[in-house]
Amino acid sequence: MPVARCPFTDALVCWPIDTAGLDGWFWEYPSGVRRDPRDLPPSWVAMTGAMRLAEPVEHTPFPVAPGPGAPFVVPRILGAAPEVRGVIAQVPVGRHTGWAISYFGRPAAGTRLVDIWGTDSHPLVEGGRWTGRAREEPEAARYDFDLEPWVGTGALLWITPGDESATLRKGVDGCPYLGLPGRRALAVVERGRVRYTARLG
Repeated sequence: MPVARCPFTDALVCWPIDTAGLDGWFWEYPSGVRRDPRDLPPSWVAMTGAMRLAEPVEHTPFPVAPGPGAPFVVPRILGAAPEVRGVIAQVPVGRHTGWAISYFGRPAAGTRLVDIWGTDSHPLVEGGRWTGRAREEPEAARYDFDLEPWVGTGALLWITPGDESATLRKGVDGCPYLGLPGRRALAVVERGRVRYTARLG
């Protein structure tokens, strides 16, 4: 599934995500079946995500952690160095509306990254190659849901929903991701119910 395009090289980034629904292989938290993507550009840093859930949610025998109910950025990554850019793209998942938020560039040394969307870990990447994994506890208070300043400065780029060419766009004019409603807390879906929490431990 196309989730981003590198702002520096224009390389398309695709991710093996189960888009049929939250009861699929990708979304089991924390230990679902996951396939690592191939051919990541060397500039790729991280990918997290958010999701607007549609009721009724799937009846899953396992927990699902699809993120907050509105898209966000992680300031410690996007604002830590001028060489970092974010890209947001809409990803439909069954009846739900998801948003993948990817980061590219060179974060400052020691910058803590974020877990891959729907998982409890993130890859350590060097030169586009996966060298290991680490974990970072998600916490909604560390996210910024006001995207307009980030889009306005060009730090956050976007892809129009449904754009099969995945063309990168800049600026606030026409940006469909600004001011979206949704819970600013982390959703956990399990057995047909949704609960919200400030952090996932």
